[in-house]
Amino acid sequence: MERNPFVLGANLQGGEKLVTYPFDMQRPPISHSLATPDDAMFRWLAMSYAHSHLTMTETYRGSCHGDDITGGQGITNRATWKPVVGSMNDFSYLHTNCFELSIFLGCDKFPHESELPLEWENNREALLSFIEQVHRGIKGIVRDIDGNPLPNATISVEGIRHDVKTGKLFYIVFQIMKIQSFEPYTTLPYTRRTPAGTKKLRRLSLIT
Repeated sequence: MERNPFVLGANLQGGEKLVTYPFDMQRPPISHSLATPDDAMFRWLAMSYAHSHLTMTETYRGSCHGDDITGGQGITNRATWKPVVGSMNDFSYLHTNCFELSIFLGCDKFPHESELPLEWENNREALLSFIEQVHRGIKGIVRDIDGNPLPNATISVEGIRHDVKTGKLFYIVFQIMKIQSFEPYTTLPYTRRTPAGTKKLRRLSLIT
């Protein structure tokens, strides 16, 4: 994770048909929603998969066990559903720049070989849609006054209490976020405003 500064990830599982997003646990572990500072973005990422899946949001067959706990949305906060301690999703969010979700591909945990083509059709567009979300947000290079890239520079966005850092190898900051009016800034005095109302990826060169 330190050598490869991932920004988007998913762990694929079976036995259920939904997408869960962090936080995955409470202290103590109880079934109660625990939102991250990037909750809106996590919900967007989860919905990008669930709503592109062929059956995940269909209430009459979307759930594997009778009641549909997602209300036809196909997504839920993991702490609300089945809290899990020490998940990779929580670790990635708290200690790296990576936004990671758990994707439960289908009700059968061990589908028969003959069922795989149908499962692929159900999940193909959803997988592609999820991967495409990596281009949503801001990215750029933090340089010093002489133009040299700076590793380990902390990038903050006003209104989101979760910072990211530039990579040690590539010195690139990549913050997946819904495009709104925001103010990214480094730990040194710098602010650049970006207008609202656009869905295009923002490229920033932050000179500190």
